[in-house]
Amino acid sequence: MAKRAMNKGTQTKGKHKQQTNAQRTEIEQEVRAVLLLLDIGAASRRIEELLVHPCPKTEWSLNQQRDYLWRNLVQACILINTSLLGLAIEFQESFRKIAEGLPGFPCLFPAHVDHQWFLQKFMLDKLNLGKRYALKLRTAPGRKTFSLRTWANKLLTDLIHMDEVPFTPESPKQWLDAIWKQLLLVIPNPETHPRLRQLVDRPSLINKRMRRDGTVGEKTQSHNIRAAIKAKLGVYLTRTLNDSGIHK
Repeated sequence: MAKRAMNKGTQTKGKHKQQTNAQRTEIEQEVRAVLLLLDIGAASRRIEELLVHPCPKTEWSLNQQRDYLWRNLVQACILINTSLLGLAIEFQESFRKIAEGLPGFPCLFPAHVDHQWFLQKFMLDKLNLGKRYALKLRTAPGRKTFSLRTWANKLLTDLIHMDEVPFTPESPKQWLDAIWKQLLLVIPNPETHPRLRQLVDRPSLINKRMRRDGTVGEKTQSHNIRAAIKAKLGVYLTRTLNDSGIHK
């Protein structure tokens, strides 16, 4: 009986010790999180100060003032990104849910190759970066995703703004309408853009909506070219949404 009671007491002490260690680990984690958040807050305030008072010395030349502003902005952003990466390492499960739906993650690009390897492994294997993003940015082994070397693909991905429409593979028309809206801000006259015209420069465009006298008005022809450019970009967009890559 005494031996059994002793064993029971030892087991109880062991469980208590495990609980104490777990609580201590959780407290330490929370302390680290608070410190990282404080760093982010301090860096954010520093950016706000730089926007209000970009340079402490009015006698500096314009180039000196710009150099001072850019250098301090970079240092503040480095601190924010470093702290954010630290939070992601501490709370991987929470950040994984965020990263899986993103095309990229705000983080540092280290100079040392070992640090680069760690960052890539952590982002892709731990946080599953881009795994559930609507575009097929990542693929299963042995398969290829769409190439950004294709000029139209690069243009589309640069113009995508995820906050405007619900971006899912089932809503390509909404994607295209939002992209086209952004395109017109950057290229107000796409029908005259040499690269965009290459997508649809076909003789058949002239034959659409002809007048009774057999001619086509300048506005009508411009409208036809715009519509054809948008339709062709829609073809490229559909390919990027339905690429051979497969999400797990």
